[in-house]
Amino acid sequence: MSNSTFFVSEAAVRNLKRGAERHAFGVSSSHMSEGVAAALGFKTYAALRAALAGRATIEVPKPSNARLVQRLRQLGYAAMADDLRLLPEFEHSYSPFRAFPLRKVSAVRWKAWRNLLVAAINAGLEQRLFGLSPGENWWPGGAPESHACERSIYRFMVDGSLLAIASVDAVSGDELSLHAILNPRNAEVEPGPFNGLRDGDAWAHCWVERSLGAWIQDGGEDFSCKRIVQSRLAELRIEPLGYSDQGSFFI
Repeated sequence: MSNSTFFVSEAAVRNLKRGAERHAFGVSSSHMSEGVAAALGFKTYAALRAALAGRATIEVPKPSNARLVQRLRQLGYAAMADDLRLLPEFEHSYSPFRAFPLRKVSAVRWKAWRNLLVAAINAGLEQRLFGLSPGENWWPGGAPESHACERSIYRFMVDGSLLAIASVDAVSGDELSLHAILNPRNAEVEPGPFNGLRDGDAWAHCWVERSLGAWIQDGGEDFSCKRIVQSRLAELRIEPLGYSDQGSFFI
């Protein structure tokens, strides 16, 4: 089960545009706006703005440098090279040393990890603890600046009957760091990086990208789970609320 598509917020569109402008010379701001809109599958920037009006995120095709270049050529930039890369392709996870293709995700373990964390993220969004744009850190101890945030704990239900607890914090790059524990052993358990099966029936961690789009980052599948619980978790159908369950990991 994977809902690996692409979601953007108004802030993500601005950040994509700024990144493109750092690699392009002589393109006006308004024309780059048109180019980014085309890269995201829109005929005009006005159409993109209209789609985003009043919505936290919208689902779009992954950015296409080919569409961006084609649109800039239509606007008079005939010298744009065919292979120009102004936007990330978002088909890879990126380390300082090389780019790895996004993982093909079908294993039971990945599905269980994914479902526990999608349930945790959905609950945080529904409880208005955080949003899917940079700086939307509304939990007790949260702040617009990541470095000023303090971790917060919240509770939620999985599949209507399984108690779970999660912690959320903001890290560099406006990412969210989430830890979740299913069926915590006692009320004193606080999810964090050093938990395991001694603390509950399952423990999971992920990073959520919010700067360039909204997705759970590929490659962060930290997970411990009892085998019998893993099967039940993997069978659940939980849809993300305005974000993708898999996307690029950036270092």
